Amino acid sequence: MPRYNDTLAVDKPVLMHWCMAACYTVFGVSEFSARLPSAIATLLTALALLRAGTHWFNTPTGIIAALAYVGCLLVGIESHAATPDAILTALCTWATLLVAEAILPLPGRTTPIRMTVSRAAIVGGLLGLGVLCKGPIGFVGPLAVLLPWAWWLAVADRMSGRGQAQPTLQTLVADAVPATLRALTTTRLGIVTLTMLAVALPWYMLVGIRTDGAWPAGFFFIHNIGRAAAAMESHGGGVWYHPVTMLVGFYPWSCFLPFSMVLVGWRIFHRTATAKPVFVNGLLLLWITVWVTGFSVAATKLPNYVMPAYPAAALLVAAVAVEAASRERWPHPRWLTAGLGSLAFGGIATAAVVIVATFFGMPDAAPAALVGLVPLIGAVACFWTAQRDRLAAVQSFAVIALVYTTLAVGPVASWLGRANVLPDLVQKAHAHAGGKARIGTFTHNTPNIVFYSHGRVTEWQRDDADAAVAFLESGSDAVVIVPAHRFDTLAESLPEGYGIVGRSRPLFRRHDFLIIGRRPGPAASMASENEVTR
Repeated sequence: MPRYNDTLAVDKPVLMHWCMAACYTVFGVSEFSARLPSAIATLLTALALLRAGTHWFNTPTGIIAALAYVGCLLVGIESHAATPDAILTALCTWATLLVAEAILPLPGRTTPIRMTVSRAAIVGGLLGLGVLCKGPIGFVGPLAVLLPWAWWLAVADRMSGRGQAQPTLQTLVADAVPATLRALTTTRLGIVTLTMLAVALPWYMLVGIRTDGAWPAGFFFIHNIGRAAAAMESHGGGVWYHPVTMLVGFYPWSCFLPFSMVLVGWRIFHRTATAKPVFVNGLLLLWITVWVTGFSVAATKLPNYVMPAYPAAALLVAAVAVEAASRERWPHPRWLTAGLGSLAFGGIATAAVVIVATFFGMPDAAPAALVGLVPLIGAVACFWTAQRDRLAAVQSFAVIALVYTTLAVGPVASWLGRANVLPDLVQKAHAHAGGKARIGTFTHNTPNIVFYSHGRVTEWQRDDADAAVAFLESGSDAVVIVPAHRFDTLAESLPEGYGIVGRSRPLFRRHDFLIIGRRPGPAASMASENEVTR
């Protein structure tokens, strides 16, 4: 039963918690253990792309696709994050690719192949874990890609049987029902669904019984229907939110993603490639489109929501790049120039962001701006290499992307770690209590405070000042953490002898966080107010 701060947590299902608990058991409770499941899931996704790229295209494509995935910015960030997104992406990627490679027609044929029962059970199990990871999207998302694609394969097979080159409205209507039945049978949707339910449903039923329906009600009605219908927690945006943020998150490979999608779409429409590349490229395009469009329609938006589309983007860009490198000359030199120009611009933007961050809580981070030189130098190196060895230029780009993302996530994460004052703030609270403090927060609480406190943190809002003061008076081990701009609300009610016993300013905050506790001396409260003023 997921819990946060000793209260029922209804925003996410249980799989992420299970993964973290397993890592805590093996490696102990630490940030490393909490982040490890995401890192492992990222590597598993890269292995899936290596397998698919090698099987469907060639070995260089598989390698470049795997490197492109782990070498883009959002994946680098999410692979370090204690969130379910990397895990969901790994499960959706493996499920999608296992179905696709099973039903893809053999070379020289257009007839889709029926998936085996054992593979369907494996896919259903993966989707069941996806539902345990993040809810219905773990099942609906991959099927929203696979079922239309399987339907397309069935329609193409019927057209081929009639010797028809292009579909007409009349033939599409006539083929709709037979193609739908073929899609359902080739994907073995019934077995996949039953296996998914066998994996996911027991936990959902048990947690519903255990919580008298409170967890399912909160999760499905608030964090699924509610998030889709209205922007929650100020996480809104327009219809272009996800396409734009994906260009940032998929950087530096996003320099070539829009062109790759247009090029592959043009080839599919004009049927300028053989059946297998057409079907594979169609899957990748549909994969990206379904995930990005689906979450663009939803009201609540965050960049990581479309992370399951990133594996398809990596495989698509890798396939186009390696295929272009195999030709006698670059087929689209302007695309190459524009892409490398965007790569260089990203380096400049990176340096600018780091420099700006030095004014918002990271005063020692200026040297990290040097990471912006990697894309700048890389753009020049790739352009020079492309004139001599095109495949080497693609390989160089993959290395540059890896170096950039490693440096951007690594040193920046290190500086963020140094600037993260919350662990020290909580330690000050425990030290003030002489060992283990009872900690409360007034008007502001975060998962970080709860994690570093190693125990329950009592929360109060602005109207609960009297309750917070009563908590402070309950013992010398009681302390309250409050933002400095909210201290006045508490100061009016603080008894004599209580005041500020510690302070720190968290990263990107305009105000200090104060530790309020018992202080020696009769003028403690007055001194505290003067300290806040200073």
